[in-house]
Amino acid sequence: MAGDRFFTIHPRKGEEMILDKKASALMDTVMGKFDISSSASHTKGGGILVTADNNLLLGPNAVETPLREDLSTTPEGIDMVIKKQQMLMPRLSKGSIITYFAGVRASTYEEQFVIERSKKVENFVQAAGIQSPGITAAPAIAQDITKYCIDAIGESISKNEKFNPIRKPIPKVRELPREERDKLIKKNPDYGVIICRCEEISKGEIIDALQSPLKVPTIDGIKRRVRAGMGRCQGGFCSPQIVKIIAEHEGIAIDQVAKKQQGSEILVARNKGE
Repeated sequence: MAGDRFFTIHPRKGEEMILDKKASALMDTVMGKFDISSSASHTKGGGILVTADNNLLLGPNAVETPLREDLSTTPEGIDMVIKKQQMLMPRLSKGSIITYFAGVRASTYEEQFVIERSKKVENFVQAAGIQSPGITAAPAIAQDITKYCIDAIGESISKNEKFNPIRKPIPKVRELPREERDKLIKKNPDYGVIICRCEEISKGEIIDALQSPLKVPTIDGIKRRVRAGMGRCQGGFCSPQIVKIIAEHEGIAIDQVAKKQQGSEILVARNKGE
């Protein structure tokens, strides 16, 4: 789009699955089985890891796809991932899977990140070809991009010394000691109303997310910020309550609440004549 075409990216899909927290009792580290065959030289082979929230994450695989927005999961892909990881941990079971999903990597044919100032387009910085290690590398990438941007703008830019990088987090009620939890509930009873039973997420935490400066009043937005709906039932019980809380807080009708974005609104069944 900017006109600096010196490399090409191609989509490579990876399928992953998340296991119930009970499965985390099987391990407390990270394991992976490397592919050494020439046909799979573009992948580390996925693995098993414990997430920050104590679920097990399996995968990903690496499958070339012609479609850059292909986020579909397949029985073959899921079987491929779990059978491979069962070689490391035979006790892994499909019965522990609570959800699975896919993402698409923007791979370069050189299999390298492209992070640099454009040699052709003025004031343009490339950050492309970011694959699986991108999350781990993000802080370092951000520092490089900051430097490139400052170099491009010149001496006219200066650091905002008044910027406060510390943001008060939403309290995690389920992790608080009993005394602190009781104190918080007395101060705000909404913290004592558990909406998501699987993850023990309270109404107070959901409202805190809705009152954030960068709020996203959608079911998925709440899910990503406080984990409501991330448990075993995957929102089967708490989603209707979350929809009501969002609608009341935003002053909108229930059927205007979206799952993810505009066009994914929740439909409400109505009786004839209503």
